Amino acid sequence: VADGLSRMWAERKRSDKDGSNWSVLADWEASRGITRDIFTVTSAPLGTPASHPLQMRFADDLFFAPIVDYLLGHRVGETIHERKRFAHRAAGFMIEHGKLWRVADSAARRVARTECIPTSLGFETALNVHALNGHFGVDSTKLKLSDRYFWPGMDA
Repeated sequence: VADGLSRMWAERKRSDKDGSNWSVLADWEASRGITRDIFTVTSAPLGTPASHPLQMRFADDLFFAPIVDYLLGHRVGETIHERKRFAHRAAGFMIEHGKLWRVADSAARRVARTECIPTSLGFETALNVHALNGHFGVDSTKLKLSDRYFWPGMDA
């Protein structure tokens, strides 16, 4: 017992009615349990089927799928090293308004963020931007694309 207040009741006789045998305050939770448990935390096992629209959109993309899973709070990677690697890779990305965004890592970039699209849609998107841009060539198309979209290998 730490202080005088705590020791004040140490030598008194105890009874069932004084509450000295209770470990916590007898409250409605003691008799009913937690009735509105809204903060349930569960962990999904690895290999859980995609349930978020972004998980479904990037399911076949080897680059973006682990980033989306990490940003959604799912466990990614078997070892600590793999988890750290995915955390490092996901540091330049965010999810907002149902889209995956690449965030600018320096002030040298022209735009603050660019929308990420699956690698499989990259070529088709480049063709559309090229056609809408008036067929002005590779440099103009790349500039338009890099201001709005990102996918791995878009510079190739």
